[in-house]
Amino acid sequence: MSLRNILIINQPLGNRGDESAHRALVRSLNKAFPKTKITILNYLDYRNAEEEFIVEHPNNDYVRFLFKHNLGASPLDSFFTRWGLVAFGIRLHPILRKLLPYYKKADLVLCAPGGICMGGFQNWRHLFLLQVAKILHKPLAYYSRSFGPFPTVTWQDRRFKKMALDMLHYFDFLSIRDAETMRLADSLFVKYVPAIDTAFLEQPYVNIPNKIQEKLSEKYIVFIPNSLTWHYAYRKYTQDIIDRFYILLMQALRNLYPEHQVLMLPQLCSLGDEGDYNYFQRLLHGYNDDNVYIVPDVYSSDIQQTIIKDATLVVGARYHSIVFAINNKVPFLALNYEHKIAGLLEELNLSDFKVDITDIFGNLHLVESAVGQCINNVSSHNNGCFNTNANVIAKGCFQAFVDKYK
Repeated sequence: MSLRNILIINQPLGNRGDESAHRALVRSLNKAFPKTKITILNYLDYRNAEEEFIVEHPNNDYVRFLFKHNLGASPLDSFFTRWGLVAFGIRLHPILRKLLPYYKKADLVLCAPGGICMGGFQNWRHLFLLQVAKILHKPLAYYSRSFGPFPTVTWQDRRFKKMALDMLHYFDFLSIRDAETMRLADSLFVKYVPAIDTAFLEQPYVNIPNKIQEKLSEKYIVFIPNSLTWHYAYRKYTQDIIDRFYILLMQALRNLYPEHQVLMLPQLCSLGDEGDYNYFQRLLHGYNDDNVYIVPDVYSSDIQQTIIKDATLVVGARYHSIVFAINNKVPFLALNYEHKIAGLLEELNLSDFKVDITDIFGNLHLVESAVGQCINNVSSHNNGCFNTNANVIAKGCFQAFVDKYK
């Protein structure tokens, strides 16, 4: 088929990791399909978060799909999806109807790389934008995603699972970025291309701004906590006990690396008070240590990867903090909070470099024990590991995509 126009949908925003995957994919598409127009549709982007992600190229068009009066487009998009009324809704609703020209013009609709929107988070809007492509009979690529798990406890669970499985069998191209999702796909008899996080397509290197350079010590470790209470699996825990874990771990790391600065890199962006920068500041409230520096959250994923490249160690409870470490061959410890981290490390034979924190927040004893595991792990593996085939896997997936559509 001839690809004159690609429409990218479901681009996760507000996260430096998703930004890195977006940049790597779009830059690769621009090189592989030099005559193809690429439209990135950022649906109801109230925060104008797309500005952080833009890849400048004459073929790229970023559309902030947002209007002065959205006439209840959200939550109606989710309502229509739950009740099987998407075909009706996109033709009746005056705002949702404006999506149709973008889809109709596209030769291929590509769902951007990302996490478990079609699974644990049960993101109905995510399904809605996929359903529009299916209703219009457009080829649909689900690129380098994780999905699942699919609980069946409630009617809503079962409904979501049914619709998600229907989409999985509709996709024209499906690539999966972690081992656990691949096992799920195998059990469902879904064909796919083995992949990995799209950020591994490239290793960006840029100049670090002087404002950061002036703050950096010669030796530093990167520490990236995750508040976790936003996640469906951790809402039952108090923020205090999660924060306690990070403070104890940072103190232990400072003791293990007394000559190193601790650098904290916010992964969330464009979120204001809800972002990592504010969370890190609250976390460190009352923790007096001049050798801890929180990098402002305005710097791109390319800059973050360049900073990580020269770190002694990365300790991260966010998926892409570990992706960045592996991509730049830096020793790391992954604080595993959901299957996408475990699946990534399993695929690369790096499972020894993680400590599982999924069940530690029930009491302080488990928290303290996990801190000890972390320090033992770091002490055992501080020489690095790193001749992985992550870049080869990422390029192999992209080449399979190119071979199918070029």
